[in-house]
Amino acid sequence: MLTDENLAALALEGKLSAFEELINRYKNSIFGIVYRIIGQYQEAEDVCQEVFIIVYEKLYQFDPGRKFAPWINRIAINTSISNIRKKKKVITLAFEESMYNQNDVPYSVSYRDDPELMFEEKELEQEINAAIQALPDSYREVIILRYRLDLSNQEIADTLGISRENVEVKIHRARKALRNILLHKWNEKGLTYELPANR
Repeated sequence: MLTDENLAALALEGKLSAFEELINRYKNSIFGIVYRIIGQYQEAEDVCQEVFIIVYEKLYQFDPGRKFAPWINRIAINTSISNIRKKKKVITLAFEESMYNQNDVPYSVSYRDDPELMFEEKELEQEINAAIQALPDSYREVIILRYRLDLSNQEIADTLGISRENVEVKIHRARKALRNILLHKWNEKGLTYELPANR
């Protein structure tokens, strides 16, 4: 069985069947990445098509000495971010339960049994999503990449073309900005939620 890298080389030589095989291998994982960033099914499908067009056009840039998966994943992430920037869209993020249990997430929720508490938790989730949408683009990007796609700081740096140190600064400032937005909203409503101290 041919490797992804072999298929990429064949596709570059003009063998469309090799590129079609790459699409079949990656269509599900690429859609997963795009959907988690875009947040809307139909638009994610459109962006996926755009991703594979870009991949085909940029195959000559692929280094056959490296793995194909990180390269195509980076294109998917960058294309998704580019679409968000172009359209200045509001992103609807459905944060998953697993995120609520991570120590480095700038909020804490742990209700699961009581229906009333679960309703309050849903409201809190919506507040968090709205706060993320209110962040500047550069902050929203690092929050999405870090907490939605679970990328490391170095992976985020490689994706955005900035230094790892810059990523760390952006994440710190994004968390602080997110925390301030949430606290301000809750203070306006007379609500009190406990947020971990900013690191």
